[in-house]
Amino acid sequence: MSTDTTQNPVSKESVTIAVMGATGAGKSTFINLASAAKLQVGEGLESCTAEVTAALPFLLDDKYVTLVDTPGFDDTVKTEAEILRLISTFLAVTYEANRRLNGVIFLHRISDVRVGGVAKKNFRLFRKLCGDETLRSVVIATNMWSEVAPEKGEAREHELATNDKFFKPALDKGARMVRHDNTVESAHSLLRTLMEKETITLAVQREMVNEGKTVAQTSAGLDLQAELNEQMDRHREEIRQMKERMEALLLEKDSRHQEELSELNEAVRDVREQMRHVQSHSDKLLHERVTDRKWYEAEAQEMARVMQEREDKLRDLYAFAQEQKDMLVALKEELKSVQQIAGEHAVGMHDAEEMLKAAQDAHRAELAAVRQEFEEKVAAVVDGSTKKGAGPQAVPDGGHPSVRQRTKSQVGPRKAPPGFFAGLAVILDQLFVPSPHMSF
Repeated sequence: MSTDTTQNPVSKESVTIAVMGATGAGKSTFINLASAAKLQVGEGLESCTAEVTAALPFLLDDKYVTLVDTPGFDDTVKTEAEILRLISTFLAVTYEANRRLNGVIFLHRISDVRVGGVAKKNFRLFRKLCGDETLRSVVIATNMWSEVAPEKGEAREHELATNDKFFKPALDKGARMVRHDNTVESAHSLLRTLMEKETITLAVQREMVNEGKTVAQTSAGLDLQAELNEQMDRHREEIRQMKERMEALLLEKDSRHQEELSELNEAVRDVREQMRHVQSHSDKLLHERVTDRKWYEAEAQEMARVMQEREDKLRDLYAFAQEQKDMLVALKEELKSVQQIAGEHAVGMHDAEEMLKAAQDAHRAELAAVRQEFEEKVAAVVDGSTKKGAGPQAVPDGGHPSVRQRTKSQVGPRKAPPGFFAGLAVILDQLFVPSPHMSF
């Protein structure tokens, strides 16, 4: 994954993607994997997401991505009507707040042996929420491939993609079906297919915001109401058939049918209870109370506010990180400049030391030459004075011939030879005569 933050964080684009699917399809798991969030994950087929939940935004390919978790229409806590109202209201409110979706992911378990009526109804409502014109921004992701043999999974995948009862109609209108192998790379690859797309307006958003319809009046609401009406009709037919059977048994006046009559009575009571549940769902969908609507809207508005607040905080965090990075770069450049100056100074010091050493060597050589010249002149004068006086004398080993050293026979004061002082005066005069080796 890319986490480049070289650009100004304030200019980064926001991306919002909704994740939908049946209860237990792995929606929360997918979001946690992709965003490193910590949404609660349910066990088995029991619903864990009973509300619309936005995960913390994260940075992917230089974009702030927010994933929205939604409950399945087959939720084990809330009714289909309540789930539809939750999702529809959230989508409408965020749309009004100018928080548009870039796409929608529908997760489907490839491990399901068959696609039953509930799963078909879930996908049908999903399509009604989206609308056919937005299906190009819809990705159907099959997951849980590790729980099925490859050949079986491929066979189911083929059936889902080619059967008109399943995903084929949506695929024909632009939706795409991909595999998700439960890795971060797979999740991010899936997200990237939607991140580059333009924002979309779902059918339910257009209907509720632009057209002013209630949830019950939307395409999804009408479809759900039609489904509830069909359930009521089926239950009525079941009761009618059971009553006919009961009447026939009563006409026979046979005590042996008493047990069957009791079972039929119990079955009628069960069906009527189911009808009451269906009617309750229908009433909640059709007869929306003002207090309920305000509650749903308040919840959705709060969620939209929290989403924006989280993204703003993330922007501030990355802006601060960018400032620190810029400061570090500046410090590194300054250090580099100081090191360069120090290096140049070190080179200068080395050159100066070499020059000083050369000057010292030259000075020592000059002093040595002066000393040698001095000794030679002294020797010459002394030799000349000695020859004029006492004549030549032996010179002990280890000294210049002109440097007389006393021997045992010479211990004690000696009388200066004739002409010595005159010779010394000559030496002193010569010391002040510039030589070719001396410069003053």
